[in-house]
Amino acid sequence: MAQLRHDYGKFQAQGCEVLVMVPNGPKMIARHVVQHQTPYPILSDKGSQVAGQYFQIKHFFKFGTPTVFLVDRAGIIRYAHYASSLLAEPKNAEPLAVLETLRR
Repeated sequence: MAQLRHDYGKFQAQGCEVLVMVPNGPKMIARHVVQHQTPYPILSDKGSQVAGQYFQIKHFFKFGTPTVFLVDRAGIIRYAHYASSLLAEPKNAEPLAVLETLRR
């Protein structure tokens, strides 16, 4: 999720927090955060237990794929991106445009 890392400041400037939910355990996430200096929270959903509650589609032997949520200061999810593969990540232009529209 390098794209999100590069524009993290822009998301924060729009009053949102980036939350990424992945079907990995906390040890793998901790390694990723250290290796990539990830500034946003990554939530563990090992076994995709929570994924269905957020309409995440399960792929790859019934495991979920990464999901990106942009949550405003009131705790409302303002944007969600459901990856189509384990490596897919959203382009930042679309969610930033959505957030800008909501701020107006």
